[in-house]
Amino acid sequence: MLKWLRRSTRSWFIYLAIGAIVVVFIFWGVGSYKASRDQDAAEVNGVVIPMTEFSRQYNELVKRYQEKTGGEVTPEMIKSLRLKEMALSQLVEEALLLQAGQRLGLEVTNAELRHHIQSYPAFQQDGKFDEKRYFGLLSRHRLSPQSFETQERQQLLLRKVVEEVTSFAKVSDAELQEFFRMAKEEVDVSYVAVSPEKFLDRENPADDAVARYYQENEAEFRLPDRARVNYLIFRPHDYLNRVKLTSTAVENYLKEHQDEYTRPLVIRAQQILLTLPPKATDAERQQAAQKAQALMGKARAGEDFAALARAHSQDAASRDKGGDLGSVRRGQNAAPWDKVAFGLKPGTMGLATTDKGIYLIKLEEIKETEPLPDAAKQVESRLKEEQARQLAKDAAQKAREELSGGSLTQVAQKLGVPPQETPLIALSGTVPGLGMQPAFNQAALGLKPQEISKVVELPQGFAVLKGLEHQAAHLPPLTQVKDQVKAALKKNLARKQAEQEATRLLGELRQGKPLAQVAATAGLPVKDSGFFTRFQGFLGQRQAESMTGAAFQLSRQHPYPEKPLWFQNQYYLLAFKARREPNAQEFQKERDQMQAQFLNQKQQLLFASWLDGERRSAKIQVFIKAQD
Repeated sequence: MLKWLRRSTRSWFIYLAIGAIVVVFIFWGVGSYKASRDQDAAEVNGVVIPMTEFSRQYNELVKRYQEKTGGEVTPEMIKSLRLKEMALSQLVEEALLLQAGQRLGLEVTNAELRHHIQSYPAFQQDGKFDEKRYFGLLSRHRLSPQSFETQERQQLLLRKVVEEVTSFAKVSDAELQEFFRMAKEEVDVSYVAVSPEKFLDRENPADDAVARYYQENEAEFRLPDRARVNYLIFRPHDYLNRVKLTSTAVENYLKEHQDEYTRPLVIRAQQILLTLPPKATDAERQQAAQKAQALMGKARAGEDFAALARAHSQDAASRDKGGDLGSVRRGQNAAPWDKVAFGLKPGTMGLATTDKGIYLIKLEEIKETEPLPDAAKQVESRLKEEQARQLAKDAAQKAREELSGGSLTQVAQKLGVPPQETPLIALSGTVPGLGMQPAFNQAALGLKPQEISKVVELPQGFAVLKGLEHQAAHLPPLTQVKDQVKAALKKNLARKQAEQEATRLLGELRQGKPLAQVAATAGLPVKDSGFFTRFQGFLGQRQAESMTGAAFQLSRQHPYPEKPLWFQNQYYLLAFKARREPNAQEFQKERDQMQAQFLNQKQQLLFASWLDGERRSAKIQVFIKAQD
């Protein structure tokens, strides 16, 4: 639990509530280099980032990627992911923010720090801060209270810096109106599609054309590094029957991880209720939901929840108390209300819909907890899986040791696992029976014939590989890939024919011929997109940015695009049909929600721009090299 707490607070400011902003600056090649200083990773405006801090941050990133991929993170993967650069970037950004906090005169008081730490559920017992539990958890994770509190104080200061920087973001009425127009404006177009498939059978390139295409596009036919290996895989589920657990182990685990195996029984919460009529229409439900979202946006932006409840809640009992419900026991309210309220963390909010209406719920405190149903069975299952996985790993390690002096077939027979063999696989290829396994492929490509790999951790288990064959990247001779080259050339020529046909048809449209007549002559059906917004995208495909952008540039005065548009392996001709402006009344209904969304976007951009400026004006010296 504490490990999760520490990880969730580290560099969190980059992913603050201002939005899912990702700001990663790469410092290799930026700033200046000095002679290597073994104890220092970098220096930011004279403040040193110790190598120990860099190593800790880097190891955290590696561990995170291991958890994501479910396997070993090799040196090659680390290099391609640029994890070292990323770790240093995060530490430099953190240093810049802390220095900015000092310049701005920001500080974290002892009272603020105390309130922050006491609000952690991990340090609470029955919804209240438990000092004994606090010191016990820190001790188990070999953390002193002083070091933990210093870290938490620093994270709170970082939050204050971000809030200070983004507080300058404002949304004018004109900006909001334009944002609304861009989000809600709709366009409808007619279109025809010219497919290269229509021309494919007409192409039969001569041998000299095939040879020329091969020479001009060698990279297209170059084969990557490939390898073929034998391997043994040890799957944890095969070892479950060997695991023996004691009741004491289960009980101890439950005590150590009681936060994971309990649920709130009694909470203290606030709410705002927006009632719905008994037979509410979809429009009425949507309007209430939008208002609830807007109120939640205001509360998250810092407005007082009690004041919002007094002004907007339609439940007299809670409105008079500023939304305060006092203590609420599980089962007192409707199931949808309980599901949301009892699933929140202290200080967070959620929306629940019942027959009465839409509730905006804010959880203030968890007062009492109860064990989860079948907690002991869940723990037993988890411990068995963990121990079975360890047994499988141990077996894989034993196999690796024995393979150094014996054949793979003999070792497989001795350990009771079937030997496997792959075809030639590339780094991005799939492994038959295992699927996409980058860690496996990386290990295979690193082996020479007869060489044994380290134990490779996979989602399915643990594998040990033995090299059989390695083929370096090469360009195969034309005789070997002639059919492939010819097919690629035919496809290329067919696309050019399709482009020429689409360009010719567009010319006829510009001459004034109706789209229906032009399409009929070419034997192509005319289709209608229907009205769509920029957010929805052409044909409901949000990834069709080029098509969507081109459609919104059309008008009655300019009904056709400048050229045919290539999308999903076809050339498209668009023709303007109609444009629908957003409703002014809808703007008033959605104003608050949109203002929160647009403000969020402006805060993201402002923070990114500010941080980039800080980085550019800072004196940053790096003492470790990219290849270290």
